[in-house]
Amino acid sequence: MKTQSKSIQIFLFAILISGLQPVVAFAKSKTKAANKISIVLPVDTAVKIGKLPNGFTYYIRHNEEPKNRVTIYLVNKVGSILETEEQCGLAHFLEHMAFNGTKHFPKNELVSYLQKSGVKFGGDLNAFTSFDETVYQLPLPTDNPELLKNGFQIMRDWAQDATLDSIEIEKERGVILEEKRLNSNAQQRLRDQFFPIITNNSRYSKRLPIGTDEVLTGFKHTTLRDFYKWYRPNLQALVVVGNIDVAETEKTIEAMFSDLKNPVPAPEHPEYKILLNGKNQFYSTTDKEVQMPTIQMLGKFEKEKLVTREDYKQNISRTLLNFIMSERFSDLSKQPNSPYVQAGSSVSGLVANIDAFSTSIVAESSKLENAVKTVWTE
Repeated sequence: MKTQSKSIQIFLFAILISGLQPVVAFAKSKTKAANKISIVLPVDTAVKIGKLPNGFTYYIRHNEEPKNRVTIYLVNKVGSILETEEQCGLAHFLEHMAFNGTKHFPKNELVSYLQKSGVKFGGDLNAFTSFDETVYQLPLPTDNPELLKNGFQIMRDWAQDATLDSIEIEKERGVILEEKRLNSNAQQRLRDQFFPIITNNSRYSKRLPIGTDEVLTGFKHTTLRDFYKWYRPNLQALVVVGNIDVAETEKTIEAMFSDLKNPVPAPEHPEYKILLNGKNQFYSTTDKEVQMPTIQMLGKFEKEKLVTREDYKQNISRTLLNFIMSERFSDLSKQPNSPYVQAGSSVSGLVANIDAFSTSIVAESSKLENAVKTVWTE
């Protein structure tokens, strides 16, 4: 793992049964990264990268396998972090509405058309919303020119021509609220308690993509349409990978996406970060649905970039570390009288600009101290 020039901030979270009071101590350290010659990683020459005058970016790569298949992604640098207090949950709501009617595919015609063409909704056709981006995915056969052309049209519609019909908005409220209700479990309740702590009460702690009941049940339709204005070409990119002709695909993108408009005036796109406060933190809680103590330890640090060859080397080291740790804990769990039920440790992205070295332990109350010692020794 790359050495860090800033302090690592430790956070320990414990779900404990009544009466259990573990004591864990950590030491903070500061190290200076050695000066090294940085050689920037070259871009794959097989990737065609372009940008239209309106700022819309595209990435095209021909790939032979699987035969006669292509996957198209519309990437929007728009997520829940951009929401106002009156819009909490509307980035995710908007993602849902993209499937409920566009300029060329009114109401449910889009999903119906694709399903009749063999594209499965949820499995193939899909999308996700996170704090910082919303991404739409559409895999298509390339041996059907009409379907492929309509696939690009669907992406163009999603980029700026979702209809956001009032009747459809009201129908979707119940869908979103039910999704939120189904996810209302012990894991979510605990997350709601500790997430503000591990994100240091940053904006990220107040913009979970699922949103709030208050907003989801009562927002005005114009509020959703206002948020859709963030969908603009200088915050969007199209990624096309598959068994396609690169030059022809580029012509299609130029023809279909060049007329996208940026709003005037265009609101500034803010960049939010989580600031490390240099303090070690401890938090414990209980939940009636959690039957066994769980401890999670996070060593947080600034996200490692992947720009130079040295970065790539460190990234490979990190991947190897995660694999080795996984194998170690798996082997230990199979030994007689293993002190823990489940344990793991890895380095990965946490949220926003923060990575973390995360260690988790699940063990019986009587074995918890021994489990912590065993896992921490590894």
